Amino acid sequence: MANYCHLSYEDRKNIEDGLNYKKSINQISKELNKSHSTILREIDRNKIYYKPSNWNNCYNDKNKDYSCDKLSKSPHVCNGCKSRSGCRKERLTYYARKADDSYKELISSCRQGINLDNEEIFNINQIISPLVKKGQTTNHLYINHPEVLSFSKSTFYRYVNDGIFEFKPLDFPRIVKYKKRKNNKRRTRQEREILIGRKYDDFIDYTSKNPELNIVEMDTVEGLKTDSKCILTLFWRKSNFMLMFLLKSQTTDEVTKVFEYLQQTITEDDYKRLFEIILTDNGHEFYDVLNIECHHKTGEVLSKVFYCDPGASWQKGGIEKNHEFIRYVLPKKTTFKNLTQNDCHIIANHINSLCRVSLNNNCPFKAMLFMCDEKVLNTLNMYYIEPDEVQLNKNLLK
Repeated sequence: MANYCHLSYEDRKNIEDGLNYKKSINQISKELNKSHSTILREIDRNKIYYKPSNWNNCYNDKNKDYSCDKLSKSPHVCNGCKSRSGCRKERLTYYARKADDSYKELISSCRQGINLDNEEIFNINQIISPLVKKGQTTNHLYINHPEVLSFSKSTFYRYVNDGIFEFKPLDFPRIVKYKKRKNNKRRTRQEREILIGRKYDDFIDYTSKNPELNIVEMDTVEGLKTDSKCILTLFWRKSNFMLMFLLKSQTTDEVTKVFEYLQQTITEDDYKRLFEIILTDNGHEFYDVLNIECHHKTGEVLSKVFYCDPGASWQKGGIEKNHEFIRYVLPKKTTFKNLTQNDCHIIANHINSLCRVSLNNNCPFKAMLFMCDEKVLNTLNMYYIEPDEVQLNKNLLK
């Protein structure tokens, strides 16, 4: 049987033709691959009543029975009856066209208006409106407040666009569009040598053989072109967890300092487990590969670094998507001149506490606890933010 219940006009036309040819309900249901009860309900719901003909005032005789015995038997309609055209009795007839028109009118009327009363709208405004103004995403709202958001997300968006609630579409985080980066510079001989065994194809081959290893995506977020500061981001694929570090300049020395700090702050075992594979782009700040892969004191290789293909940001799409949340707080053309490392910690904590559907409605902070102890995260100034306290807009750092 078909796993959907809506009938098309063609289905209804086949039902009418079947009835006209005196086919049984079972025979019609088999031909349409529909259940027996579906055909019966369709006929019963859409059969049209015709009163007897009043030719020569014969219908005015109240003592005469105008009902037809044939209607007491299945399929309870007059389709297929040879004497239907000249019948002087009550009739019930099924017409596909009128049945389909009635169906479309019903569907249209069901989609009009809103399925909320004044009390429900008031509750949504009271609970959801302050959270929307904090910059929380729709997924986060649905995960933490199912008691008031009991309808679908598409309906929610429609209600917002129709002005049902106090908050408007412009109150939600904007969608950031990333331009394709231009890279017309030719690589030096040294850079080409670094890429040997570290290209994206090598990454695919290595991870296919070692699928259990942790993959960390690495990138930078820039402010104004006149700013020397930028933000280094580290993103764990399995948990969507992200660290943010403020760099004084977009150079290899600044990136090296971050990895030296990480190796000094957490234990060597934790570092080896968390930074097994690092995937980054071809930015010049990431070409001091030995200082990223190796321990800064002993020289021991702790991680394996790979580089994406030029102009292929989708190869590390997780971190690119997470950068959208940073842009909620620090929109493009925002200067990083007055930004501090503590600001980066605050932003990262709120992003990591944002619930995600991809994490089974958990947040990245809690998902990261499957990979390391909470004390390790606290050592890196990472803490959990309660759902209703999550804020992702420009007011976060004020």
